[in-house]
Amino acid sequence: MRKFIFFSYLSITICFAQVIANPEFKAHRIPIGDEIAPRAFFRYSDDRQSPGVQVGETTYELQRHGSHGQRIAVDDSNQIHVNWTHCAGTYPGNPRFVQWNFRYPDGSWHGETDASPSFSGFCQLDIIIADSGLAKRTMNVWHYYGYSWVSIDEGSGLGSWPGDTGSPHVSDHIWPTACVASNNNIIMGTQDTGGDYFHFYLTTDEGKTWDNFANFDSSRIESQFPRASRNPRSQKVVIVWHQSIAYEFVGWLISQMAQDVWYMLSTDNGVTWGPQINVTNFTPPVQMVNGDTTFWAYCDVNAVFDTDDNLHIAFAGNLGYMLNDTYYFGDHAKIFHWDEVSDTITVINSPSIYYYEPGGWWLDVSAGFRQHTESWRLPIDQPQLVVDPLDNTLFCLWHGQDDTTDYSAGGYFSGELYGSYSSDGGLTWSDYVNLTNTRSPGADSGDCFDEDYMTAWPYVANDSIYITYVEDKDAGFVISEGTAWTVNPVRVWIFHKGLILGTEEQKTYRPEEHTTPSLEVYPNPFHNMTNIKYGITDHSDINIKIYDITGKLVKDFERIMHIIWDGTDNTDKKLPSGIYFLEFKAGDYTETKKLILLR
Repeated sequence: MRKFIFFSYLSITICFAQVIANPEFKAHRIPIGDEIAPRAFFRYSDDRQSPGVQVGETTYELQRHGSHGQRIAVDDSNQIHVNWTHCAGTYPGNPRFVQWNFRYPDGSWHGETDASPSFSGFCQLDIIIADSGLAKRTMNVWHYYGYSWVSIDEGSGLGSWPGDTGSPHVSDHIWPTACVASNNNIIMGTQDTGGDYFHFYLTTDEGKTWDNFANFDSSRIESQFPRASRNPRSQKVVIVWHQSIAYEFVGWLISQMAQDVWYMLSTDNGVTWGPQINVTNFTPPVQMVNGDTTFWAYCDVNAVFDTDDNLHIAFAGNLGYMLNDTYYFGDHAKIFHWDEVSDTITVINSPSIYYYEPGGWWLDVSAGFRQHTESWRLPIDQPQLVVDPLDNTLFCLWHGQDDTTDYSAGGYFSGELYGSYSSDGGLTWSDYVNLTNTRSPGADSGDCFDEDYMTAWPYVANDSIYITYVEDKDAGFVISEGTAWTVNPVRVWIFHKGLILGTEEQKTYRPEEHTTPSLEVYPNPFHNMTNIKYGITDHSDINIKIYDITGKLVKDFERIMHIIWDGTDNTDKKLPSGIYFLEFKAGDYTETKKLILLR
């Protein structure tokens, strides 16, 4: 009888494996030599912070299972569109919905705005281009009560979402991803609730009507990902997905861990499609015998068209092997690349600098019978491809942990963001760079720097790379891993491409230091909302209150480092236009600012 083992412990000389599907199966010790030499465990306690500007926050850090897709876009006016799944407390119990933010060409931000109904989430976005070619509008997609929806901003950076959102209106077709083709066709990919089928839709009228043009079985995980070319005069669109090569083991984790990567290409903006192409053709588990070793795709995939309009695909993979009639998988991981010109699979990541592993795999060295990676994740995963239009250089960014000792007090990896580049079309890749460099081993809840759920705009703009991510303050997903509910910053980080190329110095990011308490309010005057940010020198008691011109208290706030005031009072009633006064107290320090609300 064959058994299925998901790794959960590695030591210097031996590996314990935990049976994850049948309690009657026994764990086996697997000799792996002395290749792992983890460093001594110690805890960081300095004042570093994750890089980028905070554009929002959420307690619901999980932005997506499977492929992370795209939650940031940069248009031709250098405006930034970003969205995320937001929640303000525990879930369920507090509404979960999509929030959106937008950066204008002058660098100012619109402010967090609700962009979907309550209890929606798992959002993606792209850009609709108006007929003038000037006004760029955000296209949001999300799922809500068993359906997938699309909503398009009524203007560039307005944050005004129409009530008549579009949907294919097929029950249980959820977890949508979407892209916008060069003629504003929208291609949406969904998965059914049972996780067995992908369903792809096309709308040519911004969501009013939909055509279901493809359905694929054996999906097992929501990896579906569409991408449209942004090259001049190109009408290419690709959809990329995984299909299980262990589908006969449905109900066992191996049916998700053992996958092939497929794609299908359109050259007319998604109207007609070419054949389905399997680019990996990995060995299925049922064809393996004792002693066999292979690798399989798992969970996530990403794609981009380079400046020659050639397709590139990146995906995370894990090592699978069979000993004593038992399958082992999930503890070794790499990032892989495929391109249509060479039709070759190459490895993107270089080996970890913290330990020696003969095959260059990144490892999950677990403690006891619990993994440090969270559910549906690998020790290195979620690649994002970026191409430089100037010279066709390829960049790949990913989430992971190259240091097996950097896990939280709760036992989960505090992931960081990494990058590599290729100047030969993906045939060879540079040594990786740790982009965020915020290790925090042993960190308690609220003190972690787990930069996760990262997505990137797939093109270099102004010599810079644009990403968004969630700074999870307690590593591990709270619902599946049982970690704490924390308020997690949502960040947008713009960094020079030279940070990966090696031509820019890497910086350590630290919060601003304040010799006296400080207060900042912007914009002011304001229409819909204003940002209130403060800095303090110690743990003084904080009081922030807003009074109307008569001196009546209309609003007070809890201690939150970044407050958004939407012009409502403590009962959520909208206040009229006029002059208001913000009173900020930090210990013995008091400061008052005049606010002007314009309706």
